[in-house]
Amino acid sequence: MKKKRKRKQQSLFTAFRTVLLFGLGLFFLLFVLSVVVENDSDEQQGRRVLSGDVLAYRDTIEQELAKSGQESLAPLVLSIMMQESGGRGNDPMQSSESRCGEVGCIEDPEESVAYGIDHFLRMLEEANGEEAVAIQAYNFGRGFIGFVLENGGEFSEDLAIQFAQQQYEKVDNPEDYRCIRPESEELDACYGDIHYVEAVYSYLSAAEEAYQEK
Repeated sequence: MKKKRKRKQQSLFTAFRTVLLFGLGLFFLLFVLSVVVENDSDEQQGRRVLSGDVLAYRDTIEQELAKSGQESLAPLVLSIMMQESGGRGNDPMQSSESRCGEVGCIEDPEESVAYGIDHFLRMLEEANGEEAVAIQAYNFGRGFIGFVLENGGEFSEDLAIQFAQQQYEKVDNPEDYRCIRPESEELDACYGDIHYVEAVYSYLSAAEEAYQEK
């Protein structure tokens, strides 16, 4: 009798464990699906989401901007970081090229954020406050600012394409430049990202909400 009772208890325990594991698995699956559906819905509405790696820099960005009284630019800087790196790596603002002229000279994330913000604020000042021009200059380099000033002073994607084409013609080895987008290759405009401004702004709504939720 004791053996039968023991086997019965073991069977009940096994059944309970199976049901529990199945329930936990089902809960986890439903949770993942809800996140995917929510993200897909955001994407379909043209609202892109920020990675957890980027969101982790909210305080650092805000504190750095506070040094110059520019905290209101925090969502925009967060959006730039998302487009640059998704918050990954030791140089999340991809500041090395603007500081050293080559990739990889910055290996500390806080230094990357500090220099990236300082560089963007300088671009904004040189662009006479024209935000879109400063954003594209963050990608193209400060030469884009002068190019825009010589061609009306206002940003347009056509000017971005023209500048990219001119710079691409000047490079010694075009093979060193990877075309980010198929249309860039079709236009011989593989210098930088001709849709950089549009890409950055696509994250801005999510970035503004991220700061409101803090």
